[in-house]
Amino acid sequence: MEGNNKKETYRWTILTIVYLSILAFTFIFQSIPPILPLIISDLRINYAQSGLLMGLFALPGLFISLPGGFLSDRYRIRPLGIFCFLLMLVGSLLVGLGRDLRALWWGRFISGMGGLTLSVLLPKMISQWFRERDLGFAMGIFNTGVPLGSVICFGLFGGIGNGWGWRIPILFTVLYTLTVSILFITLYRTPSLQPLEGRKSSGLYKSLKEMGWPIWWVGFSWLWFNAAFVSFATFAPQIFLAKGFTLEQSGILIGIPLLGSLFLSPPVGYMVDRFRHQEWVIGIGATALTLLAFSFHFSSSFFTLVILMAIFSAMIPSPIYSLPPEILKPENVGLGFGVISTCSSFGLFFAPSLAGKIKDLTESDDSTLILVSIFFFLTLFSILLFHRLRNKNHS
Repeated sequence: MEGNNKKETYRWTILTIVYLSILAFTFIFQSIPPILPLIISDLRINYAQSGLLMGLFALPGLFISLPGGFLSDRYRIRPLGIFCFLLMLVGSLLVGLGRDLRALWWGRFISGMGGLTLSVLLPKMISQWFRERDLGFAMGIFNTGVPLGSVICFGLFGGIGNGWGWRIPILFTVLYTLTVSILFITLYRTPSLQPLEGRKSSGLYKSLKEMGWPIWWVGFSWLWFNAAFVSFATFAPQIFLAKGFTLEQSGILIGIPLLGSLFLSPPVGYMVDRFRHQEWVIGIGATALTLLAFSFHFSSSFFTLVILMAIFSAMIPSPIYSLPPEILKPENVGLGFGVISTCSSFGLFFAPSLAGKIKDLTESDDSTLILVSIFFFLTLFSILLFHRLRNKNHS
């Protein structure tokens, strides 16, 4: 009984470590959009180049997320996590101290190698410690980390960059990541009686084949959702600036859609624990977001639109992350999160560059908003295909 009580208490310590770690990931990833106008002015780059600066962070995830998830099912997470933090620190230092665009590109790529692999390990850690109950609620708390970190970035980094230079917010992320890495090294441990699934599992190719297509359609849905949000977050500040808002006000408007996930992800996760039917929750959110993104064309009530985006965007992350442990065998859960991360990385990589290129060609903000609306619609399309395939497999 005493051992169970200790495990019950310590799993919340693990969740705290995971939460601080996902904040470090988010600070590094989202540090660029709030200060992007300053970087563009300082380095004299175009929108396509600036979109690539944002997207290069996600590029490594296309290649390392699946192996990272596979390894997390077979080897200890602690050494993998330490290596991820090291890459994040080196890459962020290169961005903060780099003197030309090429150095910044390399820094984003290196930090993305660590960050995207870490993003696979973190939900795996939660699934290890919350496997017996409260998994949806724990994932709900976990999914507030990205919006909270993004709100902090968009709310503070623009003002700090204006006053002290755009490199200072980047160097802040280095200091924070170093602190969290020390906590991770000191406090993380594998749950007792937790086997290394790899001792009884097959290779990467066979494991992917065993998982089947349903997990991929979950991943595709997450791909389009992230493509929509990163495109909106990267270029909407330019739209708001053109409408007369200041850089700080633009950052706040971009941050509001993230507040929904910050406050509503735990309740949504709790609901998922009790009632399931994640695909319907995701579908409702994606439908509403499609309409809201398109509404920016003919409405000037930006404040109302971003508040509604905040509400409906909260309906997607927790259900997405609660699906792999539900639809996969325990020995493939980490690989399932690798699939989700790979798909997310693809969306995060190509979407900013595509949106920037279209903006350069059309010289119109409307093209960016249309693209965001299309991405949200594809989120709905993908999760409906998952629902159909899941029902077919159960019949």
